[in-house]
Amino acid sequence: MDLRRANLPGARLSNANLRHSNLASAWLVDVDLDASRLVNADLRHAILRGAKLKQADLRGAYLQHADLRCADLSGADLRGANMAGAQLDDTNLADVRSDGTTRWSN
Repeated sequence: MDLRRANLPGARLSNANLRHSNLASAWLVDVDLDASRLVNADLRHAILRGAKLKQADLRGAYLQHADLRCADLSGADLRGANMAGAQLDDTNLADVRSDGTTRWSN
């Protein structure tokens, strides 16, 4: 699904299946993506400030330079995700699943 540069602030998308979706540079401030499936999704440069991503499946997702400030990723699966350059100030990362394939911000 091609949602590049989509403007979806506050959208309620919990439990959505967005596998392999292109959400690059999308405006997703305060969006609810709790328990959504975002496997291999492209979220590069997406604005996810204050987003709810609890228990989201972000395996292999591309989150380079995404703005995740104040987002809630508690319990999310980040194995294989690329978080390089992501802004993580005040982001809730409690109980996230990650491994050696997860690339974190420098």
